[in-house]
Amino acid sequence: MSKIDLPKTYDAKKVEDRIYSFWEESGFFNPDNLDSQGKPFTISMPPPNVTGILHLGHAFENALMDIEIRYQRMQGKKTLLVPGTDHAAVATQARVEDELKKQGIKNPRQKLGREKLLEKIREYAETSKSTILSQIKKMGTSCDWSRLAYTFDADRSKAVNEMFKRMYDDGLIYRGYRVINWSVKGQSTCSDDELVYIDQKTKIYTFKYSKDFPIEIATTRPETKLGDTAVAVNPNDRRYKKYIGQKFTVDVGAKNLLIITIIADKEVDPEYGTGALGVTPAHSQIDFEMYQNNKDIGLIQVIGQDGKMTESAGPQYQGLTVLKAREKFVGWLKDNDLFISEQETTHNVGASDRFGDVVEALPMDQWFIDVNKKIKGKGKSLKDLMREAVTTGHNSDKSQKINITPERFQKVYLGWIDNLRDWNISRQIWWGHRIPIWYKQVSSRGSEATVGISSIKDQKIKISDTSPGKDWIQDEDTLDTWFSSGVWTFSTLGWPKKTSDLKNFHPTSWMQMGYEILFFWLARMILMSTYALDEIPFKDVYIHGILRDKNGKKFSKSAGNGLDPIDEIKKYGADALRLALIKGVSAGNDSRFYEEKVEGARNFVNKLWNISRYVLAIVKKVKVVAKEPQAKTLADEWILRNLHQTISTVTESLDNYNFSYAAEKLQEFTRDDFADWYVEISKIELDKDEILLYVLENLLKLWHPFIPFVTEEIWQGFGNDRLLMVENWPISDNSFNQTNKKIAEDTKLFIDVIKSIRNLRSESKIEPVKLLKATIITKQNKELIDSQAKIIKKLARLKELNVAVSGGKPKNNIGVVTGGVEIYLDLSGIMNIEAEKKRLQSEIENIAGFIKKIGAKLENKEFTANAPKEVVKKEADKFQDQQNRLKKITDQLTNLK
Repeated sequence: MSKIDLPKTYDAKKVEDRIYSFWEESGFFNPDNLDSQGKPFTISMPPPNVTGILHLGHAFENALMDIEIRYQRMQGKKTLLVPGTDHAAVATQARVEDELKKQGIKNPRQKLGREKLLEKIREYAETSKSTILSQIKKMGTSCDWSRLAYTFDADRSKAVNEMFKRMYDDGLIYRGYRVINWSVKGQSTCSDDELVYIDQKTKIYTFKYSKDFPIEIATTRPETKLGDTAVAVNPNDRRYKKYIGQKFTVDVGAKNLLIITIIADKEVDPEYGTGALGVTPAHSQIDFEMYQNNKDIGLIQVIGQDGKMTESAGPQYQGLTVLKAREKFVGWLKDNDLFISEQETTHNVGASDRFGDVVEALPMDQWFIDVNKKIKGKGKSLKDLMREAVTTGHNSDKSQKINITPERFQKVYLGWIDNLRDWNISRQIWWGHRIPIWYKQVSSRGSEATVGISSIKDQKIKISDTSPGKDWIQDEDTLDTWFSSGVWTFSTLGWPKKTSDLKNFHPTSWMQMGYEILFFWLARMILMSTYALDEIPFKDVYIHGILRDKNGKKFSKSAGNGLDPIDEIKKYGADALRLALIKGVSAGNDSRFYEEKVEGARNFVNKLWNISRYVLAIVKKVKVVAKEPQAKTLADEWILRNLHQTISTVTESLDNYNFSYAAEKLQEFTRDDFADWYVEISKIELDKDEILLYVLENLLKLWHPFIPFVTEEIWQGFGNDRLLMVENWPISDNSFNQTNKKIAEDTKLFIDVIKSIRNLRSESKIEPVKLLKATIITKQNKELIDSQAKIIKKLARLKELNVAVSGGKPKNNIGVVTGGVEIYLDLSGIMNIEAEKKRLQSEIENIAGFIKKIGAKLENKEFTANAPKEVVKKEADKFQDQQNRLKKITDQLTNLK
């Protein structure tokens, strides 16, 4: 093909949609269409919630996934990226209910009823889902859309119900009365992992139940003490040892009598507070466990699901909010001389991550998964399965071991498992997978009648996707979203059916997620997969951090610092956004993201376009150079060596998920080695078409996973029938790197010579158009400099270059030494040397005076102690800047002497 004339500027808006359609039509997103015998490589996309639009976090994850899947596809593997969305039960219902409340419907559940509210939520979810899927395409994500999944579609719903049935039949799922986290605002339970902990100013109140009660109690929630049934002390605490086992009847107002039993518990810290804890079994998970070990102490629920005090709190408190009840009870303690003290403190409290309110600990009948019970046929608990998957390997099989990057999160994960309680999987919302339990009560006379479902005693129970028949009532609760999404990696491949997809693509190869859902999702997927399939869900897990703004703050609507990824794509293109999102990112750590990063990435995309446009326009014939060309000059050898080194570095980095480093090294080679040096040298040495094309081809391949749109568009300029996305990944010749170190050293030297001459010109303010005379003195490298003289003269803008093995500094020259080579520029007729010396001397004196003035200010202890820190820092920065400037000008003056 003859020369190619790419458009002068790259217009992402005109290219990206067309290229994505081209990719889709090719069918290569589907591994079944790939002409490859390579191993399968699968990624199950963490499904974004259908609660709005694609946000920066989604965009970041899509960039990571697509870089990985495109890289593996070019490695010749049968790659599958399974796309999908999450119905996000609590989040989606909360969003829709909030919108309905804004429309004047105060209580949507009560006003609309279950079916009408679900209809509203479904409508919202479908609209949101459609938007998100189109935005995923905008990111360039190469998903197999023929395998699109949704956590709430029919196939996934069957998988969820099947998982529930299997675990129920194995005795791992049970309905039990336990203390759980309750969101009053959301009117639903929350698991421990769904809590967001916030600091709240409160008080520690110390009091006695009655004047003759022998122990003082300290608490931050006096209102719950109306439900105390015991006081726990350490069995070795001499102060209280004699009281253990004793019962005290106390009156907490209006003849509201409590029986307080003194119990021993080795977990009580004698040094904390009074060394005694008031035990409220109904309103503390820890206290409930004490109750389970001491059932005779009883349980009194004094706070209801509406967040108000119950009848059991006493008639004078019934119906009050907890804060009103607290105020009233503290007043009663003071009036009865039972109040001892109060102290201001900051208390860490758990709030619902979705509804935002501080949760109450309430006793309720709920559905749980027993994580400690031994599983039939396995002899292990779910905890055991979750632990061995990241340590010894599932069933002690190292090939079934999950590798976590970075490794430190393995310790965090294992620590969480050690402290894991039974998992509360039921939620009191309507949107989600409804628990597939159906009830029918059997009366004492043998007849059947429908009943409520608060208790399952004396009831017939069936597990079914649909109603078993007339008069059967389904459990009102829905399943925790994380139970539903726990089956994601294998339900998307056809489970519980034994499909070819399940056989070929599971365990999946790679999973990425933010560290904030490590326990929510990573652990649940491992639990579900090892239990149901007897294999791990994925082989490698990459844990990333959170994107923050320029100042390190989280992105949020309230802070007004959010950036819409689709807006960024409209402004700068998807390639620029992808490249900016991974810049500076390292596994497990938060990173900063701001619009200037996208702008800078866009500028680089344009540079790559311009380099490519130049090469394709100047070569005699555009063609794919399959075989590495023969190097004819030092520059040729150098660029080919550096290309191999870059291929090796980028490949190794991607193999280890160092995405940012791979892009950084690739950018250095593209911009510095190829564009700034080799392309310029090619204009001097000529006859380099094949090497230019060969390097450009490999660059496009290396860049494709990162910036797929622009690279694919340029690649088509080669006249290729084959898409870049299915080209073979470049292979590095390591021997080339090891045996050609002198090439790098020699090239670096003559490039440093050119840079030094350019710096001397710049510092002396010599116009670029003026051609100078230069003298280079070097004994050891004379042959090298002579061989590269043509390049040095052209790129350093010299009209004459003399190379000698010895000699002194010529008159009226300025000089510098680099790599043992002396370089002198003749300024005769270019500059008035004496006048320049005087100018520099005067500038040195002025700067020195300024430095002295700032220095005196910084040495003034009164100024540094009393001035604002930012003012002191500003002065210190000025001081450093002027010192650097002084050194630079002093060096210039020395050069002229």
